[in-house]
Amino acid sequence: MFTDKSIKGLKAKPSAYRLYEKGPDKGFGVKVTPAGSVAFFIQYAGPDGKQKFASLGRYPSISLSEARDKCRELRREIERGIDPQSRIELRLGSVADLFDYYIKHMVDSGKRTFEKVEADLHYNCKDILDLQAKDVTPANIRKILYTIISRGSNVQANRIRSYLRRAFELGVYHDNDPKNLSNDFTFQIQANPVDAIPKDTSAEVAGERALSFSEIKVLWNETCLHEQFHLATKLLLLYGCRSWELCGAMKHEFDFEAMIWSAPPERVKNERWLILPITPLAKKLLAELWPYSGNSNYLFPSRYNEEKPIHKTSLAHAITRISSIDTFTPRDLRRTVKTRMGEIGIEKSIRDRIQNHALNDVSSKHYDRYDYLQEKRSALLKWEKHLIELNAHKNTFS
Repeated sequence: MFTDKSIKGLKAKPSAYRLYEKGPDKGFGVKVTPAGSVAFFIQYAGPDGKQKFASLGRYPSISLSEARDKCRELRREIERGIDPQSRIELRLGSVADLFDYYIKHMVDSGKRTFEKVEADLHYNCKDILDLQAKDVTPANIRKILYTIISRGSNVQANRIRSYLRRAFELGVYHDNDPKNLSNDFTFQIQANPVDAIPKDTSAEVAGERALSFSEIKVLWNETCLHEQFHLATKLLLLYGCRSWELCGAMKHEFDFEAMIWSAPPERVKNERWLILPITPLAKKLLAELWPYSGNSNYLFPSRYNEEKPIHKTSLAHAITRISSIDTFTPRDLRRTVKTRMGEIGIEKSIRDRIQNHALNDVSSKHYDRYDYLQEKRSALLKWEKHLIELNAHKNTFS
């Protein structure tokens, strides 16, 4: 039998799935979407004998007991020969329904950030979740964004505005999309309430911070960081990769016989394999880092659950404690490596390939399948030699 505890404990999977209750209410079950939302349903045989499903409502907007009562009511009608779908009136969709619809659209479109978007929307927009989507006004949106800006998170406010704008844009077209005829709700949104809210363009300033060689030297010898994060910053200074490509890495990606690190497309922003040589310095840093991961499959396991990697913001939060040089972010380390590699004479095309930038010329996109591993190794060894010489007097690499 379902309980509130068991329903709250249901985990999302890559595709939607259904679970049936083994109890007296025939056909009663729950459907879990890839975004993690849960909805009750009843399965029954229609007049033509074909299997059908009727939605009973979304949890927790409708409680477990209310869903069971509705299931029993519909089951009585089914036994009298009445098809529930012939009499169910479309209800007006709530903002929570709209967010579910938006997240489903992201999942169907292959967007890998859907979990973060869903969490951000539900956290920042909880005051409007139960409103009917058609009743949301620019004033509601303005209040949400003002609250975020008041926390000093202007960039985040722009992100939430973007998510909301896209969600309501989809809602405007929802009711006329033939693919949505099976839905049991309608939004009836006449205009996108976010269109009236301007974007804060001053918050979206392109990053320009690149550490100098003297700052790199200070950071390399920094003592305030936990050793695990200190090693991470050194590896980022060596490779110039995206922080999550490193911090979300699994141990099996590192082949120490072939001396190659291979990050698969599902973990990489441009969805292309990231293939990098493991240099002698990288091997040494990884060897020092390895014991901190224990028995986890992840190079940087979560502190509380070794079956997951650390949170994406963990490294960024850690480096905010550094006071010996001006403020920087993990992304600035990527820019630093790109800039300083060029300064010591490493060709831009190889720097682009080391950092796995998407190359959009026709030849690179469609015909060039060479991995440039030899050229990457040569460039990284040159960069590694420079880092070693920069820190030589402290025997940092001995």
